[in-house]
Amino acid sequence: MGATGPLFPGACYSSGPNNDVYNGPVNYEDNDGDGLINEDHVDGSDDDADGQIDEDWLGGNSEPETKFIQDMTEMNDDDGDGASEFKATLSWHSFSELVLWPWGHCTDCDNPDQEFLEYHGNIMGDMTEYTALQSSDLYPTTGDFCDWHYGVHNSYCYTMEIGIAFHEYPEDIAHIAVRNVGVPWYMVEIADDPRYRAVVGIENTTGTQWIDKPSDVMVPSKGDIPIGMCLDSTFPFTSDVNRTHLMWRLVEPTRQQDDFGPTEWISVSWSMSEFIEKDESCILLDGSNGTRIVSHIPLPDTAVGKIQYKAMLGTTNGAFPFTYPDSDTANYYELSIPYRAPFGSGILALLMFAFIATMVWGGLGFTLRAMFDDEGGVIGLPDDQSHLIDEEDI
Repeated sequence: MGATGPLFPGACYSSGPNNDVYNGPVNYEDNDGDGLINEDHVDGSDDDADGQIDEDWLGGNSEPETKFIQDMTEMNDDDGDGASEFKATLSWHSFSELVLWPWGHCTDCDNPDQEFLEYHGNIMGDMTEYTALQSSDLYPTTGDFCDWHYGVHNSYCYTMEIGIAFHEYPEDIAHIAVRNVGVPWYMVEIADDPRYRAVVGIENTTGTQWIDKPSDVMVPSKGDIPIGMCLDSTFPFTSDVNRTHLMWRLVEPTRQQDDFGPTEWISVSWSMSEFIEKDESCILLDGSNGTRIVSHIPLPDTAVGKIQYKAMLGTTNGAFPFTYPDSDTANYYELSIPYRAPFGSGILALLMFAFIATMVWGGLGFTLRAMFDDEGGVIGLPDDQSHLIDEEDI
């Protein structure tokens, strides 16, 4: 896949530094039995308008190696819609220090996701200091792997042409690895939804969204605590609580706490609360109108401590997570929660005070009266024995 047809199929180049590179054979298989070959480009479209898609292309999936890749791709179809679940694909080659994307089979032609494929390609070009361009701008290819992966399975496919020789010099390998190590990690980051990740990067739609800061949260005297967000109206967030939710945890003061701060909260587990879209507007950071969503933290009124919270958002196409506040600002926000439970009724408190005062002061008064009453009996002795005290006094 991806090689141009050689002048003599199956032959090696007769001279040059790479004369041991095998560049064939060319695929001359007639897949549909009409006597024609190389009828259609591998782009997921019926280019020759014969009612068939991608038939008889030069360099198709006819060899064991390419058949294996095709089977591996097409078996990864979890929802049974006929398209692979591989949303992003990376193919490594040598050489030229290039980042390439579809199309490869035609010149001066754009694909349906041209702007977005270019966006990611340019970022990887900046990461590696490689030249980023559409594959056919280098030279047209037939039966290209990335054309097939993107055209048939809608996977954002990139070819990395590493180094400066087909067979890299040993002393260059470490340097090449360092320049390319970030590329697969970047692909992992965008693989959940490459198209929307490009939209976000180009239009900065998520950069204008915000979550309530602690100073903006109104803690009610009782009940759940609301935490809101302002979203761009074009942000396709999903209502699935497993993908879009508020993460929060309550950290309570204890006698063992010291001044080391957040390191003490690592063992406290996070809880999730769903977001609900409100029929309210809000102002995004760029001054435009947004949509308000709110999550409620179910916290008892007797709870005291600090709530740490952050938002995790997912899109309907699977992009996840978009986190607020972003990591450049903070890992989470922290909100102090006072004791909110009522201390009792004022009238009942007065009645209780009056009862206690009556019992205390009444009992004290009775005791003092008995102590100073010469005519009365001695407290704690029966009445018929009180005269014993008088006789002893005599």
